[in-house]
Amino acid sequence: MAQTDLEKRWEQAGLTDDFIFSKVFLDPVIAREMIHRVLPELPLGKVTILNSQQELTSTYDAKGVRFDIYAEDEDGNHYDVEMQVVNHQNLPQRTRFYQSSLANDAFERGQNYSQADNAYVIFFCCFDPFGLGEQRYEIKRQVSKYPDYPYRDGETTLFFDITNLRQTVGPKLQNFLDLLAGRKVDGEDDFIVQLRQRIAHVKQDRKWRKEYMQRTLYEMDIENDRRRAVLEGRKEGLQEGRQQGRKEGRQEGRQEGRSEGVDEERLALVRDLISSGQTKEQAENFLINIRKLSPQQAQYYYQLANSERTRP
Repeated sequence: MAQTDLEKRWEQAGLTDDFIFSKVFLDPVIAREMIHRVLPELPLGKVTILNSQQELTSTYDAKGVRFDIYAEDEDGNHYDVEMQVVNHQNLPQRTRFYQSSLANDAFERGQNYSQADNAYVIFFCCFDPFGLGEQRYEIKRQVSKYPDYPYRDGETTLFFDITNLRQTVGPKLQNFLDLLAGRKVDGEDDFIVQLRQRIAHVKQDRKWRKEYMQRTLYEMDIENDRRRAVLEGRKEGLQEGRQQGRKEGRQEGRQEGRSEGVDEERLALVRDLISSGQTKEQAENFLINIRKLSPQQAQYYYQLANSERTRP
């Protein structure tokens, strides 16, 4: 990626970029207001940012976890807040891992289990994480056959689909979700004003700009290596299919030809956007401004998804 492309990417990056997201919410006052809007029922006091975009491990051989925002309130409750742009189809498993990591801080040596602090994992997603059409999903454990029994283990996970237009959340949280999604917001909202000022501050920080550039180049190198490996494996598989003259090989070739031309994750996202009630203009604006597709790509994927929807 050329330097000019990196600079353009930095200038265009907004809150849906996890790097920008993590730096913006390093400000504990802004982080507290965001958490308060998600969980208005909590008597939330002062919030301390414990960690942001740094890898934590419980043991030397354990898988590390990198939180976008890791915070603690005055009562010892812990919060992990994540910005998720791409659906990797593993959010339930990731949530389990994140909650187990938070649990390490919830129990102190000699402490009674009943005194454990509460843990909240919050995902802001640029897609419907479960395909059920909801704007907000709350996940808690329950006793089978007795869903009303209060099973209080202290763990709560929340998912928000920022593309959803149902507006089933409170107006203050809705305004924040609209900002994430690039929609029109109430500019008189003090929190929105603070967020925009904070984003501008992050963009002006030379150290963070350099860190972003280096990280982006590193991630691009990894992605290019992965694509080369997939391409080589695909070529080998197709060659074997042709040599054997097997029907499976021809079917695989046709399937690979489709996957080469269409990004299925993008297509699934556009299906979600259409299902949530977004107009053509709204869906394409989201793809261009949030997912950084070209106008031509946005139009192509919208037309493809819409044609599937109207196909008899």
